Amino acid sequence: MPPEEKSKIEDLKKALYSRSAPDIKTRRKLRFHDDISTVQKSWQRAPEVNVQEDLNNRYEDHSMSFFTKLLIGSIVFCLIAVSAGAYLFFNGKNLVSANNIDVAITGPVSIPGGEPVSFDVGITNNNSIDLQLVDMSVSFPAGTTDPSNPSQELKKYVNMIGDMTSGKSVHETVKAIMFGEENTQKQVTVSLTYSIKGSSAVFTKDKTYQVLINSSPIIVDVSSYKEVTSGQEFDLKVNIKSNSGQTLKNILLNASYPFGFVFMSSNLKPTSVDNTVWRIGDIPPGSQDSVTIHGKLQGENSDVRSFRFLVGAQSSTNLNQIGTQYMSIQQDISIQKPFISLGLTINNNPDSTDFVGGYNSPHQISVSWFNNLTVPVTNAVITIHLSGNAYDKASISPGEGYYRSTTDDVVWNPQTTPALASIAAGDTGSVLFSIIPRDLGNSSDPLVNPDLTLTASVSGDRVQESQVPDSLTAIATRSIRIPSPVSLSGRIIRSFGPFLNIGPVPPQAEQQTTYTVVWTVDNVSNNISNAKVTASLPAYVRWSGNVSPNTESVSFDNNSGTVSWNIGSMNSRSNNSSGRRSVAFQISMLPGTDLIGSSPSLVGAATFTATDNYTNSQLQSNQDPLLTSFSTDPAFKLNDGIIVK
Repeated sequence: MPPEEKSKIEDLKKALYSRSAPDIKTRRKLRFHDDISTVQKSWQRAPEVNVQEDLNNRYEDHSMSFFTKLLIGSIVFCLIAVSAGAYLFFNGKNLVSANNIDVAITGPVSIPGGEPVSFDVGITNNNSIDLQLVDMSVSFPAGTTDPSNPSQELKKYVNMIGDMTSGKSVHETVKAIMFGEENTQKQVTVSLTYSIKGSSAVFTKDKTYQVLINSSPIIVDVSSYKEVTSGQEFDLKVNIKSNSGQTLKNILLNASYPFGFVFMSSNLKPTSVDNTVWRIGDIPPGSQDSVTIHGKLQGENSDVRSFRFLVGAQSSTNLNQIGTQYMSIQQDISIQKPFISLGLTINNNPDSTDFVGGYNSPHQISVSWFNNLTVPVTNAVITIHLSGNAYDKASISPGEGYYRSTTDDVVWNPQTTPALASIAAGDTGSVLFSIIPRDLGNSSDPLVNPDLTLTASVSGDRVQESQVPDSLTAIATRSIRIPSPVSLSGRIIRSFGPFLNIGPVPPQAEQQTTYTVVWTVDNVSNNISNAKVTASLPAYVRWSGNVSPNTESVSFDNNSGTVSWNIGSMNSRSNNSSGRRSVAFQISMLPGTDLIGSSPSLVGAATFTATDNYTNSQLQSNQDPLLTSFSTDPAFKLNDGIIVK
């Protein structure tokens, strides 16, 4: 191919693949408008043509397609329609706008809690067309009641206005009694719902109004110590006073206790199982009531614990829940180390745990003190309060103190003990007295879990602080627990009992004679466990294997010759319950000639052991050996127990 023709073909390729050239689709659309070219009949050199320039000239009048023009036209039409709609909506004479409905609320901006208040609500239809099925509702905050029935909660007031023609105004007065804490903001909301002719849609307009509660209908204050010691008992007195001109109905007090608080009692019985709710009832104007809560706090020194109290009207759905809260208050109490520490020593035992004592035995008590302050404590008074079912008023020896039997206290003061007149910083000392625990029950109905409790407290003068008690007392409390009296008894019988006994009486050497052994265990005041009786049989005595009743667990060890009675648990003998157990078993004796003329033992010394469940102490009772000579069988005579030939 000549170079000139090859060059033209290359130019044509460049034009066809150029980005500025019309695409094939465009060329197809315009093919009917192309000029008719004459095809040369022979290969001859054509005039030189600039393909790119030629294509641009051909399609410059066709740069915008039909669809592009259609899209632009649609956008323009949409903008015109939206503009027209907006103009008609906001300025049209026959359309409704919420902005043309005027809602005006007139009322006080600050009100006392618990007093009736009125709100004037004005509604005006400034639209050019009528409103249909107009309803007005006024929503009140929690804690609002109906003035016509103050015990009835008022959540919403509803008024069906009906149709409102163009330009019509409606005025409504709404009354309520609003409650709340002092200086709290409340919100009242007026809502309108309406429709228009020819439309099924429902429209709404809201308007809010803010009201400040400038005083609470109830005044609540808490009276208590600001400081206590860990374990010290104290009172929290919650005073509730009406500050309303109306009778406050169904008032509840709700308490929230901090960690470590132990509720003990209150002057008014709580209505909840967790002892946190009290039903105060109705409080007339100017009246007051109070609830005193008694308890104690456990914690570390310098801990601060917060008590919170809520007062309000009872909920209509839950009688132990506040439906409308009127007032809340918080009381902080710190746990501090006592300014004087006390200690109790019982029979030279200084431990803080309970002491295991005994009946009819003197117990010496030492009460020691230590001043924890950096300043002296003056006019100190130490008191020991005595209680418990083993406490006997006639058993007190007060030492240098004096016994106040009317209150069951032993007291030491500067008159009885001059050292208490002024206790220097870091100073220590002690006083003594004694007491005898006694069984004050009777044999048929003895004491159950007998104990004697000692509670020490101290008071004195120091630099005073508001609501700080004189006696920040680490109350030293110890108990003397009395173990259950238990006893083991044994006897020999032969002529009666659960078994038939054989053999000569008096017993003869080298001949067999049988006997019945009866063991009896008696438990008095406390439940016991792990009870057991053991004893050894002499070599000339054999175990027969007969036991009565057969429900008792009695066993014999041939190797050691030991009889064991595994009793297990036993109840006390109180309130006619069974505190006694007995068992009988049979033995046989084959005495040798070396025993002739003697009265040998049939059963060796027996030992009863058990654990006292109340004192957690070990109990024991012993029984002497049982001999062939005995008086526990009416058929036996004086010499029936001596071995003969």
